[in-house]
Amino acid sequence: MKKRLQLKGEYALPYDDRPALLKDDSLNEGEVYPVLRRAIVELYLQPGATLSIKDICEYYKMGRSPVRDALMRLDQEGLVTLLPQRGTMISPIDLARVDQERFLRLSVEEEVMKLFMACYTPSDIAPLQEILRQHHEICDKKEVDIRQFLWLDDQFHEVFFAVTDKLFCLHAIQTVGGHYRRMRMLTCGANGRASLEEILRQHSALLTALQARDTEMMRNVFQFHLRKLDREEQIIQKQYPYLFEGSGARDFGGLLWKADFLHTLQRAQKT
Repeated sequence: MKKRLQLKGEYALPYDDRPALLKDDSLNEGEVYPVLRRAIVELYLQPGATLSIKDICEYYKMGRSPVRDALMRLDQEGLVTLLPQRGTMISPIDLARVDQERFLRLSVEEEVMKLFMACYTPSDIAPLQEILRQHHEICDKKEVDIRQFLWLDDQFHEVFFAVTDKLFCLHAIQTVGGHYRRMRMLTCGANGRASLEEILRQHSALLTALQARDTEMMRNVFQFHLRKLDREEQIIQKQYPYLFEGSGARDFGGLLWKADFLHTLQRAQKT
């Protein structure tokens, strides 16, 4: 029996518009890992920047043990690199890993889409239409919230996993998909509204294919949608070489906790 839209993914409803680096004295030990992970994958923290356990403990008024445990989990996911005698570095974006993570998502989600097309009902299409409506609202605003837009993008794709009872697969993809997500965030931040409008057009085309139950059209649109990064990676890498693995140009200075790297990037695009 298929599940009905129990959206419980990494970015669970409702959308959290609070900054990931918001200093919150009520933070408990179990929240250190999700807060730090969100700060990394949503580009609040600059890839290649360094921090220490002491930095985090002092900022959140937290003991060393939960912070150390959180960093070890993030190290296992490839999102931080533990540097002996030097602290911890936010891992630069690894394009080889981005490719692997994208391949995993493409392979799994394409099969999920086929299952969705075979079993969906009109009531399953309604949330997709509502998400597209909200996407249009965001794009119509003078200042576009990229994080909210991509959160809605996640919700759009999560519908397919929920309807086909494959939320476990989605969770597995999200758990290992930190480099791919940062690349998505980076390309949208660098390209701004044009990139988001292209995503919106692709989602609209995907919904059209689903409603027509056109498997070939769905497959073509979906692959084009998820391979969007292939067409943008080289440009972004040339613009911001210091953010990528192997560039040799890193920022090993102290981490500015109050800085939002994505917003800094967006402001630079406007100057």
